[in-house]
Amino acid sequence: SKGNVIYAEDLIKFFGVDAVRYFVLHEMPFENDGVISWELMVERLNSDLANTLGNLVNRTISMSNKYFGGVVENKGESDDPAQKAYKRVAGKMDDLRVADAITEIFVLFKRCNKYIDETEPWVLAKDEAKKDRLATVLYNLVEGITIGASLLEPYMPQTAEKIVAQLNTQIRSFDDIEKFGLYPSGNKVTEKPEILFARQDVEEVVAK
Repeated sequence: SKGNVIYAEDLIKFFGVDAVRYFVLHEMPFENDGVISWELMVERLNSDLANTLGNLVNRTISMSNKYFGGVVENKGESDDPAQKAYKRVAGKMDDLRVADAITEIFVLFKRCNKYIDETEPWVLAKDEAKKDRLATVLYNLVEGITIGASLLEPYMPQTAEKIVAQLNTQIRSFDDIEKFGLYPSGNKVTEKPEILFARQDVEEVVAK
């Protein structure tokens, strides 16, 4: 057992700087005290960082490689899974509600995951006539993730940079975050996506 005191150095050693930044900023709501525990840290790491964010980036890159050799092209009408996320995040930050701003960013990542379930790229891939639609779906995902990473950068800079590096692009300026469709059509993502956050076992973490 770690006892009643949790040191930031210990958290960073186990989870990394960005995961701790996420946890502290997200779990410290405006005008309220926050609760930190090893169990809650592992829960957030597994559900939000490893699953919602990490799995989204990995799936999108893997499908881009599987279906198009990593080339991302916009070949049709774009759907915008970002859906004005910047305005929602900026509105929360204007009120100094950092935890709520981060929640809005992860709403965007969850929306991208839902977009995968709705469009079913694996089904589109079976129909040659729907190849352009498949390409556009993957383009929309890459663009949505790029916008999400750019919004995330002030809070989790290392993670944001890792994401855009794997997508072969850069963090957007705040002037450009609201503009959907700036990812260069024909760009190529990395061949081997990196796991952003490895899932942890709570019993193993607490035991250490």
